[in-house]
Parts: sequence; C-alpha cells; structure tokens
Amino acid sequence: MTPKFRALCLVPVFVAALFLSGCGKHTCPTTSLGSSGSGGGKGGINTGGSLCGSGNLPGTAAALVYYNNVTNVAAGSISNAGSFSQILGPTFPSMASGANDDVTIVNQEFLYYPFFDIQAVQGFVIDRNSGAVAEMAGSPFFLQSPAEADAVVSDPQGRFLFVGGEGNGSLSVFTIDPTTGVPTEISGSPYTSFGLSFADSMAVDGTGNFLYVAQGDPSLPVAVFSIDQNTGALSAAGQFALGVAQLHADASGQFLLGVPQIQDLFGFAAETSISVFSLDVTGTPTAVAGSPFPTVAAPFDFAISPNSNFVYTTGNDPLSGTLSPVEGFQLDQNTGTLTPLSGSPFSSLAVTPNQCKFDQSGEILLCTESTAGSFSVLTANPTTGDLTHTGTDTVNLKTFPFAITD
Repeated sequence: MTPKFRALCLVPVFVAALFLSGCGKHTCPTTSLGSSGSGGGKGGINTGGSLCGSGNLPGTAAALVYYNNVTNVAAGSISNAGSFSQILGPTFPSMASGANDDVTIVNQEFLYYPFFDIQAVQGFVIDRNSGAVAEMAGSPFFLQSPAEADAVVSDPQGRFLFVGGEGNGSLSVFTIDPTTGVPTEISGSPYTSFGLSFADSMAVDGTGNFLYVAQGDPSLPVAVFSIDQNTGALSAAGQFALGVAQLHADASGQFLLGVPQIQDLFGFAAETSISVFSLDVTGTPTAVAGSPFPTVAAPFDFAISPNSNFVYTTGNDPLSGTLSPVEGFQLDQNTGTLTPLSGSPFSSLAVTPNQCKFDQSGEILLCTESTAGSFSVLTANPTTGDLTHTGTDTVNLKTFPFAITD
C-alpha cells in the first residue's frame, strides 16, 4: 500500500494492550507481565517485571502504544481512563526507512515493518516489562529478488510471515523463530507466477489455513492460497471476483469481509457498502445472503472485534470526501448478516477517523484521526458493541500504519 492517500492516513499507532487478569481497565494489582508465559503464546503472566505498578510505565497503564516518531520507533501508554502519555525513558531504535505503510505484530512481542524502497522487513522485539523495543539480530531482512515489500501479515499462530508486493504482485514467505522472532525466507519464495498484478491487502483466515490477497482494485479478483502447515509454502486455490479492494478475516475462520475501496488508492471512497463472504473447508469465499450490505458513508477500511460479533467501518462522505463518523454493525455468527448497531453512525463521539483497530481483548478500539498526529481511544462494549470516546491526544507521528496486540 504505497502512500498515495496520505490526506486520510496520517497517523501510525501500534497498541500492545495489556488487559490480562486485573491489569486491564479496572484495578492494577502487582500482577506482572513478562515476555513469556501461558495463554495465547508469548507475553503471558509470569514473575518478570511489572507493568501495573513499579517500572517505566505508570501504575494505571492499560495499554502500550508504538508508532513512528518521524525517524524512529516511539512508544506511549494508554491509562485505564483512556488517556495517552509518551514513554520517554528507553532509547528507541531508528527506522530503516521512512517508506512504509504497513506493520504487523506477531506472538505479542515481535513487530515487523516492510519498506518498499529498500525491499526489506525490519523486525523489533518488544520488552513488555519496560515498553522498550530492540532491533532483531540481522535486521533489516532483505527480500530475495524480484520481490517487493509493501503489505505484511502473519498467520494467527504466529508461525509464518507473508510479505506482498504492491508493484509486481509478488508474495514472500518467511518462517518466524518463536524465540527470537527472526524471519527466514522459505525455499521457493518469492512466489511470482500466480498472475497477480498487485498484492495490496492480505488476510489469513482464523484457522491459519488460507491466505487471501486483494489487489487494491475491486475489478481485479481476490486470490486464495492454501498454506502448508509445516513450511508455510503457498499453493494456488483459485481466484474469485468479489468486488473488493480491502479485506479482513474474522477470528472464527467463518467469514471474510471486504470493501470496494482501499485507503491509499484514490482520493476518497465512493461506494457505500461492505461485503461478507462465508468460507468453506476449501477456503472458497461465497457471498452471504444480503451481501453487500449498505453503509451510510463510503468505507475504505474496517475493524472486526476479536469475538467476531461486531464490525466497525471508517470512511468518508461519498460526495464531499470528508471523513465520516464510525459506523458499527453486528455480525450474525450463523448467517453472516450485518445489522447496524443502535446509535450508528456514532456521530455523538465527535470522532472522524482514518482507521481503527482493536486490541486483542476487544475493549479498546484505537482510531487514527484526521488531524495530523492525533488519535482517539474508544471503549467498545463486548456485549452490545456500543462505543464510548475516552480520550484524544496528539504526538509527533509520521505515517499511518499500526497494529494491535495485548
């Protein structure tokens, strides 16, 4: 996703939200967080260091925030009340380049940025005790020619890293060392013979069995690939005319959602709809009854709640191009039907975001804002889907991509 749409995509933020057993948006006891432990992979509870008490973060910290501070990685924390403050103690490493517009977090502690000018991926390890990050040994990791590094995504299990080329449709695959996070490109990568023009928006289904690649233009088909569960190797499973440019998969593995617009392709979105596709055991996407579903604004991105029950779109007025309030929908887990939530569009929040993403608890929906360098923190009710605006702040940010974990 080259930065052609910076007017609507100015703010990058990465949130590592820490809603673990009393360390969330409630009380903050002496429970400690370390870089290993049980439950959900790395980053579980152990006895190493304290994020909710002593240490470099405030005792009310509910989340960590990582973003590009012009030339280097920067960090902040979100309090239980939803306010933001910068973390200034640690020294944060420099970015390998400023030419990136995608990022992903893997296994709750590995952060990867692709750079399309140097065709490489830079990797960082997150210290969950202090909030600092350290560059991985050997980083940045250069792709084998003729691959390009624009989009990046991992499987839900954190075993493989997939890097897409927006300019040539290449797909590079890496295995991820579970201890160091160092990615190693697999034999046969990069894949350049699948007939893709672009690899602009990528998603892995909730089971980790299939990779979906949208090409940034709704008139071009979405390509589906089966993922070898041992090596990460890709095999073509078909191409489908779905009419979407941007896509995300829900965590259940049942549905793939998409919108006709991607944030950086045109001046603004024009089509007021979002599509839902059911996924069968072969990975084939099939439009559910009633899809595409109408939206008030024209969405260019959306976020799916971790419990797969709710979907929130961000977009613009289709006539003026001005940013619009967040819209919310309930996703029926049986049929895939989208139903607007009460109060949607959420104009009362006074938030008109470029992009929103969830922390893994599903309690924080962090949104980049139209004003350069600002973002808003929203609290999402996991039962009703209702949103509450808890805070807005401005920091020195450069570009718009962000990824979320807790």
